Amino acid sequence: MSDRPKDGAARPAHPDDFDAIAGLAREARREALEYRGGERWMASEAAPEPLEGHLAELIADPEAVLVAGIWDDTVVGYGWARRIIRLDGSPIARIEELFVTPDGRSVGVGESLFDYLKQWARDQKVVAIDAFVLPGHREAKNFFETFKMTAHALIVHTQLDLDQE
Repeated sequence: MSDRPKDGAARPAHPDDFDAIAGLAREARREALEYRGGERWMASEAAPEPLEGHLAELIADPEAVLVAGIWDDTVVGYGWARRIIRLDGSPIARIEELFVTPDGRSVGVGESLFDYLKQWARDQKVVAIDAFVLPGHREAKNFFETFKMTAHALIVHTQLDLDQE
């Protein structure tokens, strides 16, 4: 257990945070490429560039939330979620991205981000929260499990050699 104080916090992001959050999102993408599934996530799930434009769309969307994770008066993490309607008609909150820099991971920033997103989800009157975690990212899987979130689906994938018949 770390001796570092657990004084991380989360607050709604605002346009002044876009550069910092976009930089962190790019860091998250570099980190994702180190894990199994990261390349696939980048090609099909990750928010597109320009990230600053995507962030502006999030804060303008009444069905979405963008949160800044703060430690020592610095943005060291972010998270965003969106309210979606499942095929059965029930609303859920989908955490599309949640990232904290390695230095901010032991001071409560991730927990503060998740708690903020969870309260937003409650305010949205959704029935559940889900999030995407790369299969090889054990630290992220363990993080979400501390909030009683468990895997409910796996995506299996293979590349096809288009030169072969």
